[in-house]
Amino acid sequence: MQEILSQFANFKDKRDFELILVNNGSTDNTAQVLTNELSKYSFARTVLVAQNQGYGHGVMQGLQQAKGEILAFTHGDLQTPPADVFLSFEKWQNSQYPKRTLVKGKRTGRGLQANLITFFMGILATLIFQKKLFDINGQPKVFPRTLLEKLKNYPKTFEFDLFLLVKAKQAGFAITTIPVVFNKRPHGKSHWSFSIFSKYKTILKMILYMFRLRYDSCEGG
Repeated sequence: MQEILSQFANFKDKRDFELILVNNGSTDNTAQVLTNELSKYSFARTVLVAQNQGYGHGVMQGLQQAKGEILAFTHGDLQTPPADVFLSFEKWQNSQYPKRTLVKGKRTGRGLQANLITFFMGILATLIFQKKLFDINGQPKVFPRTLLEKLKNYPKTFEFDLFLLVKAKQAGFAITTIPVVFNKRPHGKSHWSFSIFSKYKTILKMILYMFRLRYDSCEGG
């Protein structure tokens, strides 16, 4: 916690921003740690989700509480450096049509298996939605607040990133990337890939969600 706060603190004199740390229903001493640490950083605050309803729900609670006109979210475990948020913002700011642009990370430094899964999921999503989609879960993601209004009936689970990109494409947004180094998780364990079974179960759920989202989009006109 202290490490991520100190890394964001390096930018406090360069950028006007707020950092929201979502306590997504933690049952350990996270709340107390946040209380102790946030008192040292005026740019940061926390949002408490009383019960963990999933990754997507946690992300949306943070986004909905944000005050800025430009929103972003990224890993809270330093798998991608906080500096990438600001690099993504600069690319968004310098894009041709910022009001219709989403910038996301494109992960590098990963193993062959991870790259193959990411490539396959991107190809499948592109075929299903007939819109170019790639490295769906790459972070950070930076976009204007206007896109938040399009995120109705969002999934509360791991499929949130896919939902966001599909809705952005449907709203006419350009999606552009910056390369990001995807580091190993320094603390804790993944909730979706802690075993081969859990990893492929998550992938299957994602594929089924793709078809359901496509069907819902067609039904909605």
